[in-house]
Amino acid sequence: MNSHLVITVADRETAIAYVVDGHSIVSHVHPVGIKHIEIEGMNKEAASKFIDGVMYTLEFISLHDRIPTHFTLVTPAHATWLGEALESASYTQFYTDGAPVSVTLKGIQDVPLSYARHSQTILSFKV
Repeated sequence: MNSHLVITVADRETAIAYVVDGHSIVSHVHPVGIKHIEIEGMNKEAASKFIDGVMYTLEFISLHDRIPTHFTLVTPAHATWLGEALESASYTQFYTDGAPVSVTLKGIQDVPLSYARHSQTILSFKV
């Protein structure tokens, strides 16, 4: 059984899905996204608010199955910071058989317009 958690962070929300053998089994939309994290200043409180949605989903999964320790993070910004927040979070309330959580970072295809200065064109500079 190949299972992992897919965490897709958008501007105003985070979609979390538990995927088993390519099929989404559990999904949750958490109302914290990139904008909320940036407003908080990318501090411990921001990380905690972001992780809350992941923990909620993991608690639901743990009622039926062992939680996945492989997460796939899809985000247009702050991928390293978000990945480190996920890897450094405490998952002691869940049985993981001693395996640490690993996060795979992936970019997204459709970058929100706000990250390209409200333009769909690629930004370039001429000297």
